Amino acid sequence: MIAGVLRETAADERRVALTPDDVRRLRAAGLGLVVEAAAGAGAGFDDRAYERAGARLVADPAMVFESADLIVWVKPPVYQLDSMPLRQGQVLIGFQDPIVRAERIAWLRERGVESVAFEQVPGDSGSDTDALSAMSRIAGAIAYAEGRGLLAGEPRDQPLRTLVLGCGHAGLAALGAAARHGDEVIAVGHRAAQRDSAIAHGAGRFLLDSEISALLEQERIDLVICAAVRRGERAPVVLGARELAALPSGAVVVDLTGKAGGNCVATVLHTTVTLPSGVIVTHRSNYPAREPVAASHAYSAAVAAMLLSRTH
Repeated sequence: MIAGVLRETAADERRVALTPDDVRRLRAAGLGLVVEAAAGAGAGFDDRAYERAGARLVADPAMVFESADLIVWVKPPVYQLDSMPLRQGQVLIGFQDPIVRAERIAWLRERGVESVAFEQVPGDSGSDTDALSAMSRIAGAIAYAEGRGLLAGEPRDQPLRTLVLGCGHAGLAALGAAARHGDEVIAVGHRAAQRDSAIAHGAGRFLLDSEISALLEQERIDLVICAAVRRGERAPVVLGARELAALPSGAVVVDLTGKAGGNCVATVLHTTVTLPSGVIVTHRSNYPAREPVAASHAYSAAVAAMLLSRTH
């Protein structure tokens, strides 16, 4: 069986689905590997490293699809997959954006091509194939830094009053980053059992999502990190028109859940917008690409585990 690694084509994406070290490990396990030229360049892995690890380099994505039974990526390619030499029995492994791309995934399934989405791998199970948790931990910390960078004036260098929506891996990482900056951090969860974990990760207070409106109307919030989502489901809208109206001019909302529908009604995919009220709302789907080496190693470990699970 042969696995193929595509070069990423999503905007600003610098990660790679498999590192040379994991290619070497997979080759030792008996799996064939083809790698598209320059696939690892954004993360600092050159083509020679993949060749030394035992992979065969190919010039373009069509050659990957022609050769491979299992095809891995980080983000779905920007080109149309029906332009590639797809065949029945192929498996596409990576982040699939299963809500946004539901129709495309169904189209592929009808043609005998399976899409394996890391967004739908069960979390908190200790699974080696849980790429989403690893990427979420990186994304939460980077999203906090991104939000702080968008603030205007004095708050950039001073402790903030930061609100984190969601107590999953991304939310907890954002809590920790905010606490390390000395912020007054308020965590919001959908069940009381999340309180202890939120406090342990740096939250000074914990609220249920039903209490958000009252909080925003009573206290100034500088920064909101939106990370409330459950795997495979649409994200709940937590910041509606009422909540946004209560935020002060200059406040920043970073929505990590845009691909799942967004926690904020004003979120626009891959865009930073300034509302008439002066509130800034931003979304990016690939914050971990800001740390491509560390993120690629973590992602590659999950991909390698997934490949091994499907070949043994």
